[in-house]
Amino acid sequence: MTQTTANKTIVTPGLAFPDVIFEQTDTGAYIVYNRHEQKFLVNNNPWNSFTHNETRYIPLKRVPWPTAHIPKDYGSEEALFNNIKNFFIEHLDVANELMYDVYAAFVLASWLPENFTVVPYLFFLGPLASGKTRALECFHRLCYRSIMATSISAASLFRALEAWHPTILLDETEIYNRKEMVEVLAILNSGYRRGQYAIRIEKVQNNVPQIAVFDTFGFKVLAGTQELADTLQSRCIITKMSKAVRPVRLFIDEEEAQELRNQLLMYRFKNLSQSQQPNHLEENECQGNSRVLELFVSLFHVAPTPTIKDHLKQAMKQIVQTRLNEEQTSIEARVLDAILKCEGKVENGKLTIQAVTEAYNESLPEKEQFTSRQIGRIVARLGFEKCKAGSKGLAGFFWDTKIIERLKMRYYPN
Repeated sequence: MTQTTANKTIVTPGLAFPDVIFEQTDTGAYIVYNRHEQKFLVNNNPWNSFTHNETRYIPLKRVPWPTAHIPKDYGSEEALFNNIKNFFIEHLDVANELMYDVYAAFVLASWLPENFTVVPYLFFLGPLASGKTRALECFHRLCYRSIMATSISAASLFRALEAWHPTILLDETEIYNRKEMVEVLAILNSGYRRGQYAIRIEKVQNNVPQIAVFDTFGFKVLAGTQELADTLQSRCIITKMSKAVRPVRLFIDEEEAQELRNQLLMYRFKNLSQSQQPNHLEENECQGNSRVLELFVSLFHVAPTPTIKDHLKQAMKQIVQTRLNEEQTSIEARVLDAILKCEGKVENGKLTIQAVTEAYNESLPEKEQFTSRQIGRIVARLGFEKCKAGSKGLAGFFWDTKIIERLKMRYYPN
């Protein structure tokens, strides 16, 4: 592969093309890999720039994430996976041991973001001094282009994601529930699926808004003391943290982390696909919960052995059951219960909101009771069509057996 005269120059930490991949290392120069011949390209001098298709690429002056030094052989993918898993076991104590397999798969997948159309987020939830920041530190050392921030503005996040497609690590996520941080929340909500973009008006020139489009897709790890907004939390694999009950390393083993990054860079060069990968999981494996299925597609793809795949499936099923338990105690499920209790009160295919409200409030303390207006909103949210019901023309809804059966399948699949 020969270097040609360049017509333009772009500053980048690295890119992947069908014939070549190059990545900036801690030397400040590129490592260049020929994908067709599966070998590294050697230059008389370090690759302080690289020209491809008449474009000259030069490295960043300063890279804002831990980098590899030089690609190193890792033996087998199973050995690399187990070394990453052991790194987490040595540095982090979590109650569910299956999560160590999830973390190792997440790290591997983060080095191949171009392979996937949907990716998971990880969320570490717990009180102060429960190991959340330590978890972020572990991912910061191992994930591809990992940028760690306690607080980051929407503008900075937009530009970092668009320019470098990094793995974003955000601590103290409770601050993103504030009104002024709503743009960051929007980025996080959209960035789990490829092809969803953030659109911002950069400025208005001659009364014409100048619109910028940002690609927010990428792996993200979050940590906080409070639950996230429902829409965002549903995109996360959650670890509930508590104080460590077994000894872990006091400080991050930087030498081991550097060695793993060197091996992970080699893993990227060898495993980055020319096309996005198909889904190897079936929806029936997660009881029809497609959102949970999406969380595990990329992790399952990089799992190197059937045993590890089985561990990931077990973790996935636990999450499905947890979400089902949460749904069954939700306000929507409780209103559905009240609706089913009122089946005998249906007249001419209609049921009054008042009847459902009385059934819902039965045996509840007065402070916990809902008004008919509140129940009516929830009934509408469940999908029922409003109407006048009963001899007095009270607010009600049509008794729709198809909707009821669908709701039963959702809240009571067993």
